[in-house]
Amino acid sequence: MIRIKSNNLACDEHLKFLKQKIEDRIKKILEDKKDILVNDETKACLICIKNNLEIILKANPDELKKIIKYFQIKYPCIAKKYEKNESKPPIYQIVYNIFVENGYDDYLSKVEIEIQKNKQKFKEEKEYHAYKLVENLGIKTCPYCNRSYISFVKNDDKKTRPQLDHFYPKAIYPFLACSFYNLIPSCSACNHMKSDDDSYNDEKDGNLVHPYNIKDSDFTFSYTFDNLDILKSIDKENIRFKDEEKIKITLDRKYEKNNDYFQLETIYQNHRDIVIELILKEINYPKSYIDELVKNGFGTEEEIYRFIFSNYLKTDDLHKRPLSKLTRDIVEELGILEKIKLLIKEK
Repeated sequence: MIRIKSNNLACDEHLKFLKQKIEDRIKKILEDKKDILVNDETKACLICIKNNLEIILKANPDELKKIIKYFQIKYPCIAKKYEKNESKPPIYQIVYNIFVENGYDDYLSKVEIEIQKNKQKFKEEKEYHAYKLVENLGIKTCPYCNRSYISFVKNDDKKTRPQLDHFYPKAIYPFLACSFYNLIPSCSACNHMKSDDDSYNDEKDGNLVHPYNIKDSDFTFSYTFDNLDILKSIDKENIRFKDEEKIKITLDRKYEKNNDYFQLETIYQNHRDIVIELILKEINYPKSYIDELVKNGFGTEEEIYRFIFSNYLKTDDLHKRPLSKLTRDIVEELGILEKIKLLIKEK
């Protein structure tokens, strides 16, 4: 629901750390003459992956879809959803081991490695890991819901970070388990709700959008009040905080599956208090107060908006604070932004 901006520098660092490690792992498997699981088809698949590894690791969202389509045609055993008790062929197990068990679980999820020096063992932080990936992206709230901070803590005593969701599930598409644009920092609730839904099929059908491809107009919050569509149908003088329960928040959306995966419209009913506060501000906020803000040096729409609503206005800043998308959409619907613009023009 909140767009993630592409970050070439972060992607390059990711590639620099992972590429050689995964290449070495593939090379080791190919050179193991005793591994009876590595038949001719598996060898051909691994050579194909090795030759295109850089493309796989740094592919943008649109390129990731092309990679999935290629493997579905060429090596369908590593690009399909298996039932819970369905046996997986050796080729799948090997690719899963390379990219998930060794690649993602060992190289990215683990922050420290064990070092032995002078017959003593100690742990040392790796040069790159999931914390670094999240830090490089600079995202502060979950892009799926914009309800939760996804800050990370890393010190001597405690370590915690947001979860990394595989937009294209690693259980279905294991060869994308380490791909930069397939790793989406998210809150635990969204990561749990998305689970292993086959996002590729839903996206291909036009019902789902990747966080890096979201446009601000793809999702817009609105509200109805007491089963009426417009605020002016209600007697403004009688609206109070207790009327919060009469509000229903709606999410106008271009992509239905984003709402289905994360139950956005349902979950956002918990934030009707925000909407009633905004409605009451629109009714009761004195023009003279905004005049004073302008006189005291709050000269831009962004500054006044942030001071009054304690949130961010620009699309590229919406990730910085929870519920920023809801707040801005409702403020725009209420016409408050237009009032602020007119007052600034007058001054």
